[in-house]
This record gives sequence, structure tokens and C-alpha cells, in this order.
Amino acid sequence: GTTLTRKGEINEALAVLREAEPGAGENADLFSALARAYRRAGDDRSAMAYFERAKALAPSDPDVIAGYEAAAHAYGHSLVFDGFAEHLNPDSNAASGSLIATVRVLPRLHLRAAGRVQNRAGSSDTLAGGGLLWRPARATTVGLNALGGSGNSSLPTSDLSGEVIHYAGVFEVGANVRDLSFAGVDVTAASPLFAWDSDRWRTDAPYTYSWSRFDASGDSSGDHSVMLRETWRGWRRVWLNAVYAYGIESFEELTADRLSSLGSTTIATGVQFRMPSLTAITTTWEHQWRSNDSEIDRLTLTIVQVFP
Repeated sequence: GTTLTRKGEINEALAVLREAEPGAGENADLFSALARAYRRAGDDRSAMAYFERAKALAPSDPDVIAGYEAAAHAYGHSLVFDGFAEHLNPDSNAASGSLIATVRVLPRLHLRAAGRVQNRAGSSDTLAGGGLLWRPARATTVGLNALGGSGNSSLPTSDLSGEVIHYAGVFEVGANVRDLSFAGVDVTAASPLFAWDSDRWRTDAPYTYSWSRFDASGDSSGDHSVMLRETWRGWRRVWLNAVYAYGIESFEELTADRLSSLGSTTIATGVQFRMPSLTAITTTWEHQWRSNDSEIDRLTLTIVQVFP
């Protein structure tokens, strides 16, 4: 059954494993094999049930624990806090925090509620909204999000986005479209997405083309952005990452003051700790050189708590 799962013959694997189950008794290896086959079949609910049974029988088996935690992160509810503090040279500071709650309402459908608060240059802005994450097929996910805020001077007044990702073995391919409205400026961005994910290494390489339209002057301009992120899973619970980006490194940090000078170069490095409690803590330091001869340093903290 395990061999068939590795070969991608999932229906045959499940048939063999289910036939063996009645006579196998309380067998952690069989439960783990069933869990992985159900996960490959796109049935995360059954995968979680079998991983929990395997984990109860073999609580110190690293393969069982890793499979259980990966399934829980994909299937469970979650609460995410993301915040940063940045210093812009010369003397200017900003701070931001966001909270995202994701609730599974159907085995393949999660709903999201999100809010962000940001203080910059003496002003305070807010964004709030929600979205969904839907998996229409075993290896395809679709995400939609809509956020808005009234009277924002730095953050957008509306932020609409849609994303499709398809998983093909060690590769992930997809696309993201985003539309942001600031006071007097609209920005539309399209990104083809590509990632390569092996046992120890993950490479993310998105490219973005953005189009800005300025209401006051009637002018418009196009910009290109690229990013390369390398993640090394050197240890089971400690991951390291490094980032190089040119252009808009993150639309979550895009503010009104950046719209006239989107060109920038960013380097970043970070570390992620993944706890047995299904908590992931990531801290990242970034340094950015902007096209207007200013520089920023930013420290970001992200905490993810999953509830299976």
C-alpha cells in the first residue's frame, strides 16, 4: 500500500490498505500508511483521523508526528498574528499588526476574517474584511480575499485579491491578481507563481507586473518586481530562510508613500520555529534600499496557531 501511494496509484493503495485494516488490529504503521494515502487522495478529514490514531499508538515516531502536523496545518482552523516595526532613515518609524482567523466550515472550504492596524507618520489606519480558501480538486486551491478601510491615508481603502495554486509533485504553479485603491491612486498587479519544494529545500520565485493609475494627473505607469526566497528545513522544528527582492517585496507592506517610487532592493533573513503544540513562530529582519535614496530596517514577527 505504501509503495502504491509513492507511485501515485492512490485508489489501488487505499483498496489494499483498507482490505488489510480489519485483521491488523491497532497498528500504527497501517494507520500512518492509510493517513498518507488519504492525504494524497485529497481527503484530509480521513487523513487526520488516521494520523491521530497512529500518533496515539506511536507518540515518539518522527514520521508519524511530521505527517500529523503537516495535515493539521492544511486542514485545521488557525489564528495568525503578523506584526512589524520599521525604521526609515532618516528618522521615521512605523508599526503594524494584523490578525487573521481561519475556520474550516467544510472539509475543503475555509473562511477567513482579517484585520490590520498600522501607525505611520502620526496617522493610524485600519483594514478589515474576509475571504475564503477552497480546494476544488485534490491538488488545487483557490483563494479570494476582500478588505477595506475608510479614510486611510497610508494603507489602501480597498484590497481585493484572488489566487489559484496547483500542486504537481515537488512543484507549485499558479497566479495571483490583486487590486488596491489608495486615495487618488489605483494599483492592479498580476503575478505568476512558481515554487519548488523538496524534503529539505523550498524555493519561491514569483514575478509581479503592477499598473498604477493616478487620478489627479491622469498618468499611469507599469512596474516589474521579482523575488527569490530560499527556505532550508535543516532541522525538523527549525527552518531558515533568505530573501532577495527587487520592486514590491510585499503588498501587505505597500503604502501610499511608496506609489511614486516602487523601485527598491530588499534583502532579508529569518528563522521559523515549529512547536509540537502546532504553533509556528517566525521572525524576519529586512533591509531595503529605495529609489529615493532612503533606507529602511524592518523586524517582523509572525505567530501561527493551528487547531485541528
